[in-house]
This record gives sequence, structure tokens and C-alpha cells, in this order.
Amino acid sequence: MARQYCGQLGKQDNCQVAVTLSAANEQASLPIAYRLYLPEAWADDRARRRKAGVPEEIDFLTKPESALEQITEAVEQGVPAGVVLADAGYGNDSKFRQGLETLGLQYVLGVQGTTSVWPEGNVPLAP
Repeated sequence: MARQYCGQLGKQDNCQVAVTLSAANEQASLPIAYRLYLPEAWADDRARRRKAGVPEEIDFLTKPESALEQITEAVEQGVPAGVVLADAGYGNDSKFRQGLETLGLQYVLGVQGTTSVWPEGNVPLAP
């Protein structure tokens, strides 16, 4: 457990967070991948990891990195592609968006209101 953002509470608190991937259609949603999020402070603390039984092969990944890893595995395993939906915690991460593009997936992602976008080939205006 660590102090981190908890979506159910809408704020930071001591909690455990998981990154999950679900396949869904009009009738149902089924989780197909799950990974407990390991905060960087935990990942870097060997004594804490040993005490909690965290396997050595588990490295720190950001939540978007973990999600992209799960999505990539699903694509490689032939899970039928749908539209990827995610909140701004993922939508603001350009590497996550680029990863979805590389996989050829359609997506609808939240972004913060302060996020700037511009057409491909253009650059932002100077302040």
C-alpha cells in the first residue's frame, strides 16, 4: 500500500491500485488482464519488496506503460480489436497514445483541459 490516487475515492490515500484490461460489447464487460500497480517507491525498496513477497522480476512500470503492455499482449494473442477507452491518466501520456497508433488501434481517451493538440506536421505556436 502507498499514498496514491484512488479513483473510487477521487483523491490520494493509502490504497492499492490495479491496471486492468477488459473486453466489452453491448451486453457485457470481461476483465482479461490485471496487474497490481507497484509504486516506484516500492519498486526501488528491496527490503519492502522482500517483506511483501514481490517477485524480483517485477519492475516498475507507469500505469500507462502497464496498460500498453496488456493491450499489446491482447493484440498479439488475437483478441478482437475494439476501441480503446481510457481516462486522462492515460490520454495525457503521449507514449501511450503513440503505442496505440503503432498497434493500429482506434481509441477515445480523456485528456486534461490544459492539453494542447495540433495537426500532424504542425508545431505549437511560440508563447
